[in-house]
Amino acid sequence: MSRVEELTKELTEAITDSCEYKRFKEFESEVMKRPDLKRALDDFRRENFRMQYSEDTGDVLSATQELEGHFADIRKQPEVEGYLAAEMELCRMVQEICMSIVEAVDFNMDFLQ
Repeated sequence: MSRVEELTKELTEAITDSCEYKRFKEFESEVMKRPDLKRALDDFRRENFRMQYSEDTGDVLSATQELEGHFADIRKQPEVEGYLAAEMELCRMVQEICMSIVEAVDFNMDFLQ
C-alpha cells in the first residue's frame, strides 16, 4: 500500500471518528425511524440541491422563500433541523479537506472561472 493510500485510509477513519460525523449519523438514525419524514426530508434536500445548482439564476430569494414555505412543517421538527445542521457541518469539513488538498497540490482550476 502506498503512503498516499495509507494516509487516505487514516483520513477516512479520522472523518468517521469525528464528532461531526457521529452527530450526523445520530440524526440520520433518528430520521430513518420515520420513513414519511425521511421521504419529506429527502424531497427538501433534492429541491434545495436543484435550486442551488440550477443554471436558472432568476429570483433566488423568492425561490428560497417558496422552498422554505413548502417544507416549513418538516423543518420545524427537531430531528430534521438537527439532521440538516449536522449534514452541513460534515459537508463543510469535507469541503475544507478537499480545498486544502487542491490548494496544496497546486491544481489549476482557473478553467472554472
